[in-house]
Amino acid sequence: MKTGEWPRISIITPSYNQGRFLEETIRSVFSQGYPNLEYIIVDGGSTDQSVEVIRRYEPQLAYWISEKDQGAADAIRKGFERATGDIFAYLNSDDSYLPGALVAAARAMDDKTDFVYGNTFWIDAEGTRLGDRRQTPIDKMGYLYGGFDLQQPSTFWRRDLYLKAGGINPGFSFAFDTDLFFRFVKAGARFKHVRQYFSCYRIHPDSKSFKDSSVLERELSNIRQQQLAYPIQSLRARWFRNRARARRTLSYLLQGDAAWLIRRIPDRWLSRNSKTTVGPQAKWL
Repeated sequence: MKTGEWPRISIITPSYNQGRFLEETIRSVFSQGYPNLEYIIVDGGSTDQSVEVIRRYEPQLAYWISEKDQGAADAIRKGFERATGDIFAYLNSDDSYLPGALVAAARAMDDKTDFVYGNTFWIDAEGTRLGDRRQTPIDKMGYLYGGFDLQQPSTFWRRDLYLKAGGINPGFSFAFDTDLFFRFVKAGARFKHVRQYFSCYRIHPDSKSFKDSSVLERELSNIRQQQLAYPIQSLRARWFRNRARARRTLSYLLQGDAAWLIRRIPDRWLSRNSKTTVGPQAKWL
């Protein structure tokens, strides 16, 4: 594509006291070299070095602000209200994109696609890889009922889909991505998987999902109660879940990921038999 033919991608980074990771996040966005990028950072009034880091990149940013907000979902909502792109995504201030992610997402977003997602590495505070999540074509009912997952840092979607679904709900502290993606499914979104690693999701003791997993589980439970037609432990829900897992296993085999799938068995057992998870939504397979 020529420069003017690339769709504009708007990336929002919500930020609050993650200064030690923030510069890596910012650099991962700008190092993409994407020709039609709009990057917005919404900081919640950080008291660490975050604002100093942001100011170093101010000339390259479309917009940034540092002020008290109601949390990450509120920050993301404010960012998207200013965004002008054709494609939306958000990247938390402790995660990072991998080279070529934006170009791959833009190329995949054709006339028959509303939502593009790729594979994800899980890393620790030092950047060491802990594991990865390879994806397959989505099973929509499986996603709703727990037989399929989406790794948020590796997702991109059309602006029109975001507006149609009603945008981010700032009433959630943690599960706002799941709430939004559920509404994408219900809005009839057309999904496409790209067999490429798009991002690194960082797992560390200071992350919100690590410290407040009970709140996350409570919010997920509320979302299921509000948006699902069948209780999560009902026979119908289990059927959707098991069907999705069977389809996903077959897809892994067909795309040559059998060895990877076998290597994941210890992690799957651990995540189902402990209070910790290897990655976001790791217990859903």
